[in-house]
Amino acid sequence: MKHRAIEKKIVGCLLAVVALTACSGGESLPDLATVTGTVSLDGNPLPAANVLFQPQQGKTAFAMTDENGKFELMYNQDVTGATPGNYTVKISKEKNPEEPGNELLPAKYNEKTTLTADVKADQENDFQFDLKTK
Repeated sequence: MKHRAIEKKIVGCLLAVVALTACSGGESLPDLATVTGTVSLDGNPLPAANVLFQPQQGKTAFAMTDENGKFELMYNQDVTGATPGNYTVKISKEKNPEEPGNELLPAKYNEKTTLTADVKADQENDFQFDLKTK
């Protein structure tokens, strides 16, 4: 009888380990820094803009601005942050989401971006992007 109880505990522990591994996707996370910011266009907050932080190597962090133009980067669908390092920043917003391909912002902010950011470990990383239409 004792053996049966021990076997049940072992099986239960093994199932818990398998479940935890499956939930984490098997991906171990690197050290991440919190990255927030604000995007404005011609002095006004820019809502519903896509923000991408692209490193030379590694994973692109992403966000969408809220109604006040504020954002917080996501490392993946479930985890906030970005790895420390230098990034090329791309910001885009479509004039009409129903018709893809009609970019509101000049190419210097997205396809031919001139924007950059340096994300630091263990520091506040709050970036302000003041974009101009002209």
